[in-house]
Amino acid sequence: MESRQRINDKWFFSSTYETDLEKETELETFEAIQLPHNTVNLPYQYFDEKSYQKETCYFRKVTIDPMVRNFIRFEGVMAVAEVYLNGEHVATHKGGYTPFEVELPNTQTEHLLAVVVDGSERDDVPPFGAAIDYLTYSGIYRDVFLVERHGVFIEEPFFKIKNKAENTYTAELVFNVQEAGTLQVLLTGEDLAIEGTIDATVGANTFVFPEMTVNEWSPENPHLYELVILEEEDLLYQQKVGFRRAEFTKDGFYLNGENYSIIGLNRHQDYPYVGYAMPEEWQVEDVRVLKHELGLNMVRTSHYPQSLAFIAACDELGLLVFEEIPGWQHIGEGEWHDVLLQNVREMVVRDRNNPSVVLWGVRVNESDDHHELYTKTNALCRELDPTRQTGGVRYLERSEFLEDVYTMNDFSYDGGDTERLKREIEVATYDNVQVERKGLRTVEQVVGEKVPYLVTEYAGHMYPTKRFDQEERLIEHAMRHAVVVNAAYENPNISGAVGWCAFDYHTHENFGSGDRICYHGVMDNFRVSKFAASVYASQQDPKQNPIMVPLTNWTRGDRNMAQSVPIYVFTNCDEIEVRYNGKSRGFYQREEGGKFSHLPYPPIVLKEFNFLWGEPFGPLDVIGYLNGEVVVTKEYTNEPVLHDLVVETSHETLIKSDRWAAAKITMKIVDQKGNLLPFLMGSVRLENEGGEVLGGNDVPVIGGSAVCWVRTLPETDQIKLVATYGEFKKEVTIQVEG
Repeated sequence: MESRQRINDKWFFSSTYETDLEKETELETFEAIQLPHNTVNLPYQYFDEKSYQKETCYFRKVTIDPMVRNFIRFEGVMAVAEVYLNGEHVATHKGGYTPFEVELPNTQTEHLLAVVVDGSERDDVPPFGAAIDYLTYSGIYRDVFLVERHGVFIEEPFFKIKNKAENTYTAELVFNVQEAGTLQVLLTGEDLAIEGTIDATVGANTFVFPEMTVNEWSPENPHLYELVILEEEDLLYQQKVGFRRAEFTKDGFYLNGENYSIIGLNRHQDYPYVGYAMPEEWQVEDVRVLKHELGLNMVRTSHYPQSLAFIAACDELGLLVFEEIPGWQHIGEGEWHDVLLQNVREMVVRDRNNPSVVLWGVRVNESDDHHELYTKTNALCRELDPTRQTGGVRYLERSEFLEDVYTMNDFSYDGGDTERLKREIEVATYDNVQVERKGLRTVEQVVGEKVPYLVTEYAGHMYPTKRFDQEERLIEHAMRHAVVVNAAYENPNISGAVGWCAFDYHTHENFGSGDRICYHGVMDNFRVSKFAASVYASQQDPKQNPIMVPLTNWTRGDRNMAQSVPIYVFTNCDEIEVRYNGKSRGFYQREEGGKFSHLPYPPIVLKEFNFLWGEPFGPLDVIGYLNGEVVVTKEYTNEPVLHDLVVETSHETLIKSDRWAAAKITMKIVDQKGNLLPFLMGSVRLENEGGEVLGGNDVPVIGGSAVCWVRTLPETDQIKLVATYGEFKKEVTIQVEG
C-alpha cells in the first residue's frame, strides 16, 4: 500500500550556505517558509541572475511511522540537490525538472531533513555548460511529499494501450511489486466498467484488459477513465487514463484516424517575481489560457519537462503535449550525458500514462548532431514507452535523423528584414536561408525527402514585440504569426506548427532586451494578450467562443503618415459591421482567396475608408455577427481620457493548506469605452491587510494595466486590498478558508 502526504509547510530556509550548515538543529534561527519557494525575491526587470546562482539550504523535521517504509519525494529542485538526514549525506540529484525520491531509515521516528540546493549553472548538469536563453531559478519550487509504503505497492506502472479498430482497444497494465499479493484492477468511466484480479508476483507483472469499446481522447473531447489498483480495501494506485491514436506520418499528423492540423505555442514556466515557484493552480491556469483563451491544440514544454499538474491539466482540458528533455543548443560531455539519460528516464516514467503526451523530445533543442548520445536517448525512450514516437528539435537542414519525427525550428520567414539589412551589412545567421518568403520551408528542402515533420518554433526572436510597443509593430508581429500559421495549413505534409512562444520570459544578459526579458510571446509575462494572440484565438470554433479583435488602438498619430487603415480584424465571426460616428459604413466579409486563405478563419480587412490628417475624427464601433446575430462588439472613442480603474481578481476565495495559494489581481486603467490606455505609465499603489503582494505594493503599469499576485501566509484568514491610481480607489476582499 502507498499513501502520500504533501509536506510543503514547516520548512526553514537559509539564503547562504557554509560547510556543515546541514547539521544545524536550531531551525528557528532560519526563515520559516512554505513551498513552492524561490531562493531570492526578484524584481521584474534589470536584475542580476547570478543572485540565485549559489548554494542555499532548506530544513524540515519529518515524523515517520517506523513500521512502514518512508520516502521523501521531490517533484522539482533546481538545479542540484544534496540531501542530508540527521546531518549525514544520503543522496544527490542533478537536474531541476524531474522528480526523485529518498528513502528514510526506520531507526528513529523523527528525522531532520536538510537539502543543500546548488543553483549555479554547472557544466555537469543539463541544460548548462554554455549560454542558454532562459533562466533556471533555484529552489525547491515544486511539491514535496512524504510517501509511506508497506506490503504490496506499485512501482513504475505503465498503462500500455493498443488500438484494434475505431474506438476499440486492448490494454496492458505493466508494473513491478516487491511483495506478492492478490490485486484488484478497475477501469471505469461513464461508458466503461472493467474489473479483474491478478496474483502479482515479486518483480514484473502484466494485467491484460479485454477488448474495449471506448470514447477516444482528443482536445475536442478529452475523455478520461479512472484506473485503480486495490488490495482488498487498500488503494495502491490511481490514475486518469485515456485512449487515442496519435501518429505523425509523411502525410501529416493523424489523431484517432483523422488528419489533424496542429496549431500550438511553446511555453516557459516563468512567472514575474517568483520565477518557477508558482503553486500548481497557476500551472493549471496556464493550460486554460493556452486552450481556451488562445484556442491552441498543442503545447511544447520548452525546453524541459514541466510540472505534473500542468501535464494532468492538459489531459483534463484537452491539449496535446510535445514534452522534451532539458537543454538548449549545448551538448556536454561525460557525466552530462549520464544526467541527460537519467532525465529521459524520469520524464518518460512520470508521464507515459498521460494521454495528452503524444511526442517525446529526446534531442537537446537546436543542438548539433551527436550519433552516440542521440542513439542512446532514442533507444531508452522507446524501451520505456514503445507506444509513442520520438522527435528531436533542430535548426539544421538534413541533419542525422534518428527519431521518428523530424521536428524543426523554422525561422526562415523574416518579413523582409534580411533583405533590408543586407543593404547595410552582411547578415549571416542560421535563419538566413535562401527561400521564397512563403512562411515555411518545405519538408523536402529541409530533410531531402518526405518524412513525418513538425515545425516546433517560428517568429519569436525574429520580431520581439513588447505589449506597449507602437501600434504598427504590434500589427506586424501579429501578421508574421499569421503568415506562418497560414503556411502550415497550406502544406498537407506538415503536421502543424508550434510557434515561439506563448508568454514573454526572463533570460540572461546576452539575450532579450537587456532588461532580462525576452519579449517573444504573444502574451506578456503576466499572461496579458498582445495583438498576436488574436491570430490564434480567432481560429477557434465560434460557437464555443466568438472572437473579434481589430488590430488598432484607433488613434490618429500612432501609425506612419497618420494613417488609420488598413485594420486587420482577426475574428471567427461570419461578418462584421463598421459604424463610424454612429453611422453604418457597411458590412465586411473575408476576401475569397486572400493572403491568409488557408487559415480556418482568415482576418477580415477594413481598407475601404480612410481619414486624412486634419479631417474630423470620430468614434468607431466594430460589430461581429454569427448566423445573423450580434455576438461581439468592440467600441472605440476618438477622444480617450483616463476614465476608470477596473480591478479584477481571479479568486474570491483562496484555500489555505500546507502550501501557499495566490490570487491574480488585474488592474486596468481604461478610457470611456473600457479600452486600456496603452501608453500610460506609473504604478498602482496596492495596500493590503493580510497576505503578501508578490513583487511589492507599487505595481507597475505596463501597457495600461498593472498585474500582480497576492499570496496567502500561514496566518492569513482574509485579504483586503485597496488599489489606488491618482484619484481612483477600488477595494477588493478575498476570503481565505481552510
